[in-house]
Amino acid sequence: MSKYNAKKVEYKGIVFDSMVECEYFKHLETRKFIDGFDYIQIQPRYELIPKIGKQRKTEYVADFALWNDDKLIEVIDVKGMATDTAKLKAKLFSYKYPEIKLTWICKAPKYLKTDWVEYEELKRARRERKKAKRG
Repeated sequence: MSKYNAKKVEYKGIVFDSMVECEYFKHLETRKFIDGFDYIQIQPRYELIPKIGKQRKTEYVADFALWNDDKLIEVIDVKGMATDTAKLKAKLFSYKYPEIKLTWICKAPKYLKTDWVEYEELKRARRERKKAKRG
């Protein structure tokens, strides 16, 4: 079990860190040709800071990368909650790899009546809901 109480799930011989991550993989499988990609890379790694002396390198390990032929289209991370470390690594990723689109995806039927939504959109919906309760 992970530090966020997520249980690993196996599907088609692939081990995912959580059920939600596995569900999003299944969603991607059904969207391949509609969204214009032909290959899903699992847990791609991107170096953020190289190894310095005895310090280990720092990496961004995403959940998925979408490819069409040999062209990277998008890097996707499925988030339940964005930690401060995740936010910092995302900033470093965007700085070091500005040509790569990084998308955080959440499952949020409670807030937006849709299964999958980008993390920023979920944050906006939560703020608006909180404001409406107060106002």
